[in-house]
Amino acid sequence: MERRVVAEKPTHLLASVDNALRLLQILRDTGALRITDAARELGISVSTAHRLLSMLVYRGFAVRDESRVYHPGPGIVANAQAQSSHRGVLLRMRPRLAELSEVTGQTCNLMVRVGTTTRFLDSHEGADRLGIGSRAGEILPASLTSGGQVLLAELESAVLESLYRSNSARTSGDFLDDAAFARFRRRLESIRRVGWALNRERTERGVAALGMAVRDDDGTAVAAVSISVPSRHVALLDSPEIHAALASAVLGDR
Repeated sequence: MERRVVAEKPTHLLASVDNALRLLQILRDTGALRITDAARELGISVSTAHRLLSMLVYRGFAVRDESRVYHPGPGIVANAQAQSSHRGVLLRMRPRLAELSEVTGQTCNLMVRVGTTTRFLDSHEGADRLGIGSRAGEILPASLTSGGQVLLAELESAVLESLYRSNSARTSGDFLDDAAFARFRRRLESIRRVGWALNRERTERGVAALGMAVRDDDGTAVAAVSISVPSRHVALLDSPEIHAALASAVLGDR
């Protein structure tokens, strides 16, 4: 077997970047980490360790449970097969996203679901300078985003139970009690019937979005596209023209 080439240590090592990358490796290899353990492992202060772990949580590379223990987030656990699939969707949908943004004048987003989160693969800003900025690279709760909801609405009951009613859901903070889960299921059933989901300031103050699912040749929902507008213009998302433009983008040449 050919030996792996070992990378040399950079001459100008950025300590903060190196510490963040080492935390990613520790989370990947151990699956759990406390702030004090991180500080001791890296030889840094507890406050510095806390700031680094908070950034990893913010970017989706870590999640924190009720016991203040950090675990690998969706940014770490995504597998190679999923990444390849996401790349294919991105290449197919990027021209449609740009066209949709041009037609509507609004910011349009492409996202996929990873567990209980939605990952924004691409975002094309609209011509309106007072519109919504790019969301590319962001990771947000699927239960709140318009695209995430339409993708969750496609799942079987057993899968939803595992995502929001299991022990791992308790650990990640996604757990829903009986009443909340029942309301959530009713909302998803309604979304599945109409074929689209509206998010009005559920993820961000002042932002509304309309999302629809992107399907493969077999009809399976593999991604979602959303149109984002300032919430004061939410009425735009109810117009037949916007619905038709969004439907045309997600259907493409299918």
